[in-house]
Amino acid sequence: MAYLRGDYYIWADGDDRIHIWAADGADGWEQSGWAVDAAGRRSANRGNAGGVAIPKAMVMDEFVVMRFAQLIESGTVGETVDRAVRHGNFGGNALAAHAGMICNAFGRGATRDSAREKREMRQ
Repeated sequence: MAYLRGDYYIWADGDDRIHIWAADGADGWEQSGWAVDAAGRRSANRGNAGGVAIPKAMVMDEFVVMRFAQLIESGTVGETVDRAVRHGNFGGNALAAHAGMICNAFGRGATRDSAREKREMRQ
């Protein structure tokens, strides 16, 4: 999986990790409380801390839609929705409110063939 748009690059490696690179992406992580102690020193358990800021509407929204299409093709929308709702976090309330509709439309454990069939039926 990869997304490239000029100064922004999001990709997955062979170790199932997502990488985000942005030419103008410094997000000030070194000033955040999760990366440094009260004296401003990097916390020992955050030795590899880093962060990047990317435009939500221009980059993340397009990436999310492409990734969602991959979940439809793999038949894993339902289990992914279930995990995300259990995990919560930002956007969790919106997902929980629409989880039933998403799973009904795109399946819970649907196969690639059934996702393709649904797509063909809509056309």
